[in-house]
Amino acid sequence: MKIRPFILSETNWLDISNRDFDVAVLPWGATEPHNYHLPYVTDTMQVSYIAEKSGELAWNKGSKVIVLPAVPWGANAGQIDLKLCLHINPSTQMILLNDIVENLKRFGISKLVIINGHGGNDF
Repeated sequence: MKIRPFILSETNWLDISNRDFDVAVLPWGATEPHNYHLPYVTDTMQVSYIAEKSGELAWNKGSKVIVLPAVPWGANAGQIDLKLCLHINPSTQMILLNDIVENLKRFGISKLVIINGHGGNDF
C-alpha cells in the first residue's frame, strides 16, 4: 500500500516529524443502524472518503493539510432505542472537539475543517 502523507492514519512518526501542517481536516460521522442494506458506520465511511479525497486535492495543490481519523460517534437521539446505536450528547461532542482543537494548537495547526457526515450532529 502506498502511504498517503496527508492521511494521519497511514503515516508514521518519521513522516510526521519532518513535516509542518497548516490545516487539519476532521471527518465526523456516526454509528447507527441504516435499515437492512447499509452498515452501521455508513456515515463515517462516507465522510472519511470525502475528507480523504478533499485532502488529496488540497495536498496536490501544495497545501500543508493533514486528514485526521474520523470521529465515529454522533448525536443519534432519534434512534437511541435501536440496538447498538451509539449516541453521544452534543455536550460530549463539544468536549471532544475542544480537546482536538487544543491538541492541534499545541502542534501549530490553527485551522480546522470539520466535514460533518451525519445530520444529527450538533456542534
